[in-house]
Amino acid sequence: MGHAFELAKASGVTLNIDSKTVPLLPDVLELISQGMLTRGDKNNRIYVGETVAFHRGVTPHMQSALFDPQTAGGLLISLRAANAEVFLAEVADARVIGSVVAKSDHLIEVS
Repeated sequence: MGHAFELAKASGVTLNIDSKTVPLLPDVLELISQGMLTRGDKNNRIYVGETVAFHRGVTPHMQSALFDPQTAGGLLISLRAANAEVFLAEVADARVIGSVVAKSDHLIEVS
């Protein structure tokens, strides 16, 4: 969420993130359910403040995974759709996790 916040804020847009498509390290959600959290979760929640909106279906465990750069810390890149297709074809394990839209009430909206 920290990197997404920076990107959206600097660009004056809203990022729509589909939490179901975000790759996580193995067993992350299970570890979070056991209370294993790092400061990254808390620090990023404070850092981004109220700029993130989570839809009802996004569990608290998934929210923690997204806030913690050690569990969801993949490289975040924003490309035009035509360029993304080429990028996805050439970069192993790359995937689309959302879209960029005109700025709304929140910088990041997670479904």
